[in-house]
Amino acid sequence: MKRFTKATRILSVAALTVMGAGLAACGSSGGGGDGGSATSAKGPIKIWYSNNEFEVKWGKAMVESWNAAHPDEKIDAQEIPAGKSSEEVIGAAITAGNAPCLVFNTAPVAVPQFQKQGGLVALDEFPDGLQYIKDRTGDLADQYKSADGKMYQLPWKSNPVVLFYNKDTFAKAGLDPANPKLGTHQELLDTSRALVSSGAATTAIWPSPASDFFQAWFDFYSFYAANSDGTPLVKDGKATFDSEQASR
Repeated sequence: MKRFTKATRILSVAALTVMGAGLAACGSSGGGGDGGSATSAKGPIKIWYSNNEFEVKWGKAMVESWNAAHPDEKIDAQEIPAGKSSEEVIGAAITAGNAPCLVFNTAPVAVPQFQKQGGLVALDEFPDGLQYIKDRTGDLADQYKSADGKMYQLPWKSNPVVLFYNKDTFAKAGLDPANPKLGTHQELLDTSRALVSSGAATTAIWPSPASDFFQAWFDFYSFYAANSDGTPLVKDGKATFDSEQASR
């Protein structure tokens, strides 16, 4: 594995929006999406938040504040249980029928699978649910609609994805290591080609060596989306990624 110099800089090249979706089961046995009962239910709820240091701190403060103001509708909160990924943990909880009411830690791209499992309630079914999302997020929220045209997730934060580069390799290729041209998709392509054509590197971009299923969201899909003007992976029931844009 190539070792990076201690002077390696970090460039934020993408954002991952994490959902806060209404998981209908709330610990019930069915794990299904009974929208009617979910939208009218009252009382305590169970939620999962992320297990990173800052969100744990935020989650505890949020729950304490809410519970103090709403003694009859308290929140029972915990960090999302450990697992290979948040998405696998959530999917398993839906199958087992013990999913919480809200999850604050998953990728938007995983939501359709939870929907297929019958584990979600459309936020459209809550009074003023869609209006709240529109007021909060605007038209950008439309990209989070599921195939049935409904909203099962609420975008609420973004996580930066980082790209590391080797300053020694850039200098060897005659590129400016202090001011790398990596700010746009075209600059990334031009810089990558310059690295290879100069002989400084045999391959410009090294994907993660991990085999986790979600790595393709960062190693492939983000570049494909940029190269294809946002074309979805599947359109009109057919795959779009067997194309020139995907192979560049």
